Amino acid sequence: MTERRSEAGFSLLEVVVCVALLVMGSVLALALLPALARASQAQLLRSAATEIARNAIERARAAAAYYPAAAVADPALRATATADHAWVFAPAANYVAAVRVHRAYCGSSAATSIVSMNVGLTYDAPSDTLTVAVAYPPNPCDVAVQATVSLAAQLAPASYAPQTQLPAAIADPALQ
Repeated sequence: MTERRSEAGFSLLEVVVCVALLVMGSVLALALLPALARASQAQLLRSAATEIARNAIERARAAAAYYPAAAVADPALRATATADHAWVFAPAANYVAAVRVHRAYCGSSAATSIVSMNVGLTYDAPSDTLTVAVAYPPNPCDVAVQATVSLAAQLAPASYAPQTQLPAAIADPALQ
């Protein structure tokens, strides 16, 4: 009887199949990178639109908490005028905000560009609610298509009564 010695190692066919699988996997992974980058940019645009809306609401809350002394001179009319925050907000206002995005994966020669976002504020005096809608492109490569993020907040009553004098003293910062 002949004894077969066990041979260690791989055959040429096994090596070729493994290399082919690795190359195909690498090509597929590289093909997915632009799509992943666009998806990441799309999420950044949505996050930027949400932050713009939150910022508008916070600025409105700050404005609503402040009552200018000259807004209503007649003390009898002051309570009526400040029943809601209509004295500080227009029923509707619009402006444009912008965010910088990377366009390298969109086939653009520019590495970054500015994307405009239309911001609309609507104030409903009876419910004392401010609604902010920000239109943004969900696809950074196609800014013509727009989506909207909308946030609403009911405004709290002013923290201080009309014409309250606030102390002007500012405490020294704590040293660390």
